[in-house]
Amino acid sequence: MLLAMLLAMLLVGVAADSAPLTRAQVVARLDVSSADHPASFSGENLSGLDLSGLDFKRANLSKSMLVGTKMMKAKMFGVNFDGASAHGADLSGATLDVSTMRATDFTHATLRDASMYAVIIQGVNFTDADLSGVRIIGAAQGAIFVRAKLDHADLGADPRNQPMGVMRVDLSDANLSGADLTGANMRKVRLTRATLTGANLTGCDLSFAELSGANFQKIVGRDAIKGLDQAKFRDEAIFDAP
Repeated sequence: MLLAMLLAMLLVGVAADSAPLTRAQVVARLDVSSADHPASFSGENLSGLDLSGLDFKRANLSKSMLVGTKMMKAKMFGVNFDGASAHGADLSGATLDVSTMRATDFTHATLRDASMYAVIIQGVNFTDADLSGVRIIGAAQGAIFVRAKLDHADLGADPRNQPMGVMRVDLSDANLSGADLTGANMRKVRLTRATLTGANLTGCDLSFAELSGANFQKIVGRDAIKGLDQAKFRDEAIFDAP
């Protein structure tokens, strides 16, 4: 963990000897902040802290260090995570709605049952992360989910907002190689040019998903995929020969 923390610091430009803030310091800043005047932790080191259950009130955590940080069930509505390093962090059950996570490093992180509604996560790295049961709606073009656990995740279109347009996940050009999508809801998800080689799609629902250019070679559970016959542009996707 120490080596991973040092490497992550270097990647985001934080000095390796930068002392992390204490939980008390974080709480003090949040106590005097508000959604209109959010706290800023941009570029600071919060690694290894237990910040579970805190209300971050739209805080700015861009380019911050969150390596191994515990944020279980934290309220992180509208938080800016852009460019942050959260390698091995635990955000189980956290509310991350309307947050931005452009190019954020969540490798080996845990986000089980987290809520990520209307998020911007282009280029985010969820390699080897646990997102079991997560709810995701938003822009995820180019996102990396290599070997990520997404079993029983809900990425399907939100039927409550169809009059406002289709609210769904856009996974165009995303990498889901080796991901576990067992029982995941991916109805109407855009998978244009996405890579799913070696992924487990047993019981995954792809009804009306857009598959143009998507690579499904060497997947597990092809015969158990739901709604594949209803998927759009299925003839333009890449499957192994029967």
